Amino acid sequence: MLSVDGLTVRAGSLELVREVSFGIGPGERVGLIGESGSGKSLTALSLMGLLPEGVTASGQARLGGRDLVGVRESGIKELRGRDVSMVFQEPMTALNPLMRVGAQVAEVMTLHGTSRAQARARAVELLGRVRLPRPEEIARSYPHQLSGGQRQRVMLAIALANEPELLICDEPTTALDVTVQKQMLDLIAEVAPALLFITHDLAVIASVCDRVLVMYGGRVVESGPIREVFTRPRHRYTEGLLAASRLTPRGTRLSTIRGSVPSAGQFPEGCVFRNRCPNVTPECETEPALTGDGHAHACWHPAH
Repeated sequence: MLSVDGLTVRAGSLELVREVSFGIGPGERVGLIGESGSGKSLTALSLMGLLPEGVTASGQARLGGRDLVGVRESGIKELRGRDVSMVFQEPMTALNPLMRVGAQVAEVMTLHGTSRAQARARAVELLGRVRLPRPEEIARSYPHQLSGGQRQRVMLAIALANEPELLICDEPTTALDVTVQKQMLDLIAEVAPALLFITHDLAVIASVCDRVLVMYGGRVVESGPIREVFTRPRHRYTEGLLAASRLTPRGTRLSTIRGSVPSAGQFPEGCVFRNRCPNVTPECETEPALTGDGHAHACWHPAH
């Protein structure tokens, strides 16, 4: 359904995302993980046609045969909010503070041809669908009158308004407490069509997704089924993420990955992870290709 091939994102001559390729089938849930600065959000924003000014995308991304990259703004506006929708990380910056919640849910429908009366009625239905109590009252509220969890549910209602084929979630539960986070994850898993879920939290990905893509330095360094990647990681970066995550066995001491993610343009030549990898050799000065059927990795010295 979604096919991404050679997606590259640039700011001038600087490559921020390099040759990213993946696909998502109907009803499939794919996770995109990595530390901040790995290129996850830029990958999602390029699919939505929402890249910052001065940042451009090339390559190919097609949703049901329709181009998402390299099309005019008028063309992507026809798809955005109808065929592909996005739930952003921070609803207080994504929601309009001067508009009532119901009007904001209705707006995305009227932009795609639904009458105002139908959109208003549908907005209340959607607020109930995402399990907000008293949806009629919520529809008359302003964003600042709602809790963080309620605002995030409003964002989900907006994203689902036109029954899109693909839902993109960019760190939608980061600012929520553990109980509300669990409720949101259950809700997303229940109502989402095909899903691209972006986070740095491996435990969240494990609870929601079927497959996972691991990004570092603007490229995919490992991909495959969740269970296989998380139990038998091949890339040393994936191995390090798992050793530092909540997925480690109870009683196991968490470890860290030495160093930090370099700034854009500061990643080393060859393997992008080699300046932080404990198993680096001279061979790593040459960039490894992403290889493997089903469970692919780009590492000269795989962990398993």
